[in-house]
Amino acid sequence: HGWDARSTLEVTLPLGSTRRRDVEPRWWRFSVQRQYQQARELVNKALPDAIEGRADQYNEDVSSHGIKAGDQVWLYLDRVKEGYTRKFAHMWHGPFRVAEIVDRHALKLVKSYPERPTSTPTNREVDRVDFDEGLLPEDSWERDLEEGEYEVERIADVRSCKKTRYGRTRREYLVFWKGYDEPSWVDETDLNCGVLLRDFDRGRTDRNRFEAMQSNEE
Repeated sequence: HGWDARSTLEVTLPLGSTRRRDVEPRWWRFSVQRQYQQARELVNKALPDAIEGRADQYNEDVSSHGIKAGDQVWLYLDRVKEGYTRKFAHMWHGPFRVAEIVDRHALKLVKSYPERPTSTPTNREVDRVDFDEGLLPEDSWERDLEEGEYEVERIADVRSCKKTRYGRTRREYLVFWKGYDEPSWVDETDLNCGVLLRDFDRGRTDRNRFEAMQSNEE
């Protein structure tokens, strides 16, 4: 773990001083340290030979795997993209099929995908077929009204009515119906024209603000 190894005898001995009574312990400490250094030097000298011998012994028992054209191989890429951790990076890629043996350490792989086309497809307006124009009538997007349902043409006014049992103030809108001349007051819960309601409420709010600004100026 990177610690400085110390024997039991070395730990128990004091650091020593210049006094006469500490001469012998200091000598023992120096002797233990010198023996440890000598043993460590011998190990460092013998370690490379031991590693090389172990590698040779392993290589003798391993048979070479010959690769020929047509075989499938996996590629090991030790270098990963910057920003990715090695633990989550995919270092093995493949499988790829060998197309040609270039060298002992070089292979030519078959591409997984063909080359991209270089020609640009053209679509002339004459050849274009509009299925919507041929099959759908012009009023196909308009929804048919059900029985008892009428279309709102515009909203003219709004008034507040009595509160409900839940404390909500009811509002009624003066609605002009398409195809009819006389308007009628309708409760907001019975209307299904969200766009017209939103536009009417927004315009009414803007008018109230404008009238308030004019009254302040006067």
